[in-house]
This record gives sequence, C-alpha cells and structure tokens, in this order.
Amino acid sequence: MADYEFITLQSHEGVATLTLNRPDKRNAISDAMRTELIHALETVAQDRAIRALVLTGAGKGFCAGGDIAGMQRRMDAPAGEVAFNGWSRQQRVHHAVSLLYHMPKPTIAAVNGAAAGLGADTALSCDFVVASTAASFTWSYIARGLIPDGGGMYFLPRRVGLARAKELIYSGRKVSADEALKLGIADRLASAGDELAAAQGWAAELAQGSATALALS
Repeated sequence: MADYEFITLQSHEGVATLTLNRPDKRNAISDAMRTELIHALETVAQDRAIRALVLTGAGKGFCAGGDIAGMQRRMDAPAGEVAFNGWSRQQRVHHAVSLLYHMPKPTIAAVNGAAAGLGADTALSCDFVVASTAASFTWSYIARGLIPDGGGMYFLPRRVGLARAKELIYSGRKVSADEALKLGIADRLASAGDELAAAQGWAAELAQGSATALALS
C-alpha cells in the first residue's frame, strides 16, 4: 500500500480499511486529502485481492465535511479565478464520490462520530452504514448558504424518502445514531468503539460472494 499523509489504507484478508486521518481537523476533507482519497479509491478498485472496503475516520469524528480554511483560500484568489477554482474543486469532489459510489466491491462506512456536510454525503456514498452509538449526521450546508453538493441531493432521498430528505436539508439539524437507524440513514448500530470491527466483520461476510457478481450487482 502507498504511503499517505492525510489518510491511511490497510488491507487484511481481502478487506481494505481506508481511514480519513486529520483528527485535529475532525477529518475535514482538504484538497490534499481529496487527492490522496481519489488515489486510494482507484487503487482499491483495481486491486483484485481486495474484495470489500470499509471507510472510517481517525479520532472522535468521522468527517466534519469540507475544509473551511481551504474554501477561504479559494475565495481569496483573484476575481477571475474564483469561479474556476470552485468549478475545479467540484469536479474533484464528484470524482471522489463517484469512485466510492461505483466501487466494484462492497463498501461500508464505519461512522465513529460526527458526520457533517460532505462527511455525511461521503458516508451515504457507501453501500452500507454502520454507525457508532456516539455517531451523528447533519446536512448542515444550509448554515453556510450552500446545498449538499457531495451527493446528498441524490443519496439522502433514496435513503429516507423525499419529504424527510427535504426536512433534513432545509433545517440542517443533527440526527442522532438512534434516529439515523430509524430513518434508514444507518443500517446497523454498534457500541462506541466497536463500529469499525462490526463494519469489517460485515465486509468480510459480503466479500465471500462471487467478485464478478458483486461488481455487476
């Protein structure tokens, strides 16, 4: 496996574990982290020895969303470059989400803490979500005058229905782990600290099937 600065990627008995690794920033996704994430997802997709993927976060949070400091730096660019920088970033966001969503093997998000904004979208980009009892979800884009541009507009209605998705997006309110399970945002709950092992165990079970049939399914 390649060496990364802002993520870690490990594989054991066919199950890869990709960890967002900026715990001091609650694993907010910077441009540099996104570049590493794209490379890692491409590696996992192409490695036939890897049969399933678990995505999690280091420290107490899963992912706080996009990196605010990076957004500010892009806004400070010369006027003629601001729009292009935003468009370029969005292309990269969509590429990372697409790689995860179209991964030709089962993917499980092990949500160990807060998943906010792009972090919540990223969790729903996976096939399944295992949430810690300490986890929470929020589509908090509204607080910054934004929309869920990391896949949430597509994924959330398919998880919870259109009316409930609108309510969560319009309000930006926090959803607890228990409510996330009831609404269908999370598929399983695990005790705090056990969510990664639970997700890895489930991934190992799913990986037993035909790799070709899994990919086509």
